Amino acid sequence: MKFLDIVSTALLGIRRQKTRTALSLIGVVIGSLMLLFALASRSGVQEAIMRVFSMNKQLRQIEVQRNWAFDEDAIPEEELEVDSELDEALRWRIRQMLIRQWQREHGSESVGLTRERIQKIEELKHVQNIHPQVVENVKLVSGQNELQGFCAAVAADNEVLRERILVGKTFKSDSENTILLNEFVAWSWGFTSHTQMRELIGTKVTMEYRYGEEGVAYSLSRRSGGDVEFSKEEIIALNSALDRIPTMIDVLTLPEEERAVLKKAFPSRAADPDQAFEPIERVITQEFTVAGIYRGPTETEMNDHVQLGRTDEFAEFLLPIKTATEFALRIPFVEKSGFYSATVLVDHESHLKDVSKQIREMGFREYSLISMVELIQKQVRQVTLIVSLVAIFALVISAVGIANTMVMSVVERTREIGIMKALGAREGQIQMLFLIEGALIGLIGGLCALAIGLAIKIPIESMTISILESELNKTFGQQQVIEFPLWLLALVLAFSTAVTTLATILPARRAARIDPITALRHD
Repeated sequence: MKFLDIVSTALLGIRRQKTRTALSLIGVVIGSLMLLFALASRSGVQEAIMRVFSMNKQLRQIEVQRNWAFDEDAIPEEELEVDSELDEALRWRIRQMLIRQWQREHGSESVGLTRERIQKIEELKHVQNIHPQVVENVKLVSGQNELQGFCAAVAADNEVLRERILVGKTFKSDSENTILLNEFVAWSWGFTSHTQMRELIGTKVTMEYRYGEEGVAYSLSRRSGGDVEFSKEEIIALNSALDRIPTMIDVLTLPEEERAVLKKAFPSRAADPDQAFEPIERVITQEFTVAGIYRGPTETEMNDHVQLGRTDEFAEFLLPIKTATEFALRIPFVEKSGFYSATVLVDHESHLKDVSKQIREMGFREYSLISMVELIQKQVRQVTLIVSLVAIFALVISAVGIANTMVMSVVERTREIGIMKALGAREGQIQMLFLIEGALIGLIGGLCALAIGLAIKIPIESMTISILESELNKTFGQQQVIEFPLWLLALVLAFSTAVTTLATILPARRAARIDPITALRHD
């Protein structure tokens, strides 16, 4: 028998057993479809997640926060003693609580983002820039117009800000001496139309930051029962009087203990006791040029979480990030303690973990989205593995069904096999006949699965994107999360064909070993 004769005979056998073949094909199609979508969605979903998070630099950002340096070895061991009769796990937990309690009672040193530490982070390899989170309550003065509000810092390349500029322009660099005003500021000062707003572009405004002025007045008011109110002029006079106390302590007729406490509460700033009194400068000012007017977020943008940044969404004034940083560092307590948090941008996602480790070793707390993305990808891989195993089991079950079908086919076609052997067909050719029948079932089932997969790809992909968008709160747009590369189509087709072919090995060997004389006597 020629090879083509064997193939045509195999096709004839498949056509004669339409019901059994159809049932076998259903199992092959289901298993192949599940395997196809499991493997296609695994790489597609992971790559789509990476692309979406990489669009706005989020995967390259590290959120750095102030931490509290603490040496556990500094705690006296007797302070951490726990009853040795307790369970070991309980003793460990109690010890941890004792450590925290001792820390609260004795305090610890704050590791803030000072100027020196910011420079140190900027010098790390693969770090592009660091943006401290600057949000200060300031007063803006423009001629007769004044407004108290919050000033925040934004990077010059912020794409969201570019879309919100109403008139004027955004920052050209992160260090220029310009300012952007929210449309609310323009409205408050009587500039309501875009034509009127343009009159503000290029004008000079003065930003004022006042520190330590109202704190003492508030404390004195609370000490008096909360009934004392101070005007602005009285607050200035009160602080001036308090600044003079260090020069007056020694002449007060007070007990020595009380004078010592007052000196501790009001330390002298003068190196020379005879030095003339100089009032503390409590107002930091700087003049800026108005570069543009920007709008606030729309309702849709708020619902979609399209933000300028984490803390500057509703700020009345915006400064370039480096300009705002320098202004904030003029505030004494910021200069001393540093910023609470900052955003570090690395040059590539692959360097994120290494930079994060170095920042952590500097004593800061750090967080990046890469951990969340990796967790999502891990979950996708786990789901893919489960679905793939189910698909393989489905194909194996189909293979068992095919094997059973072939065994029955061998019994039913015993006389036919005997005739072929009598006409000169060899055992290898008989075995090849049944193997080709199994391979054809797998091939046809695989082709049907590929055709159905390509047909339902779009609705399945739309449903997958909808689920991802609701879970991750991200817009995937035209991203493809299910991809059918040629290697995947070939793999699924080859796997389904191989499984069904392997399922026919035993029935094929049984058919090849049938004695032709016995087969011819078979009814």
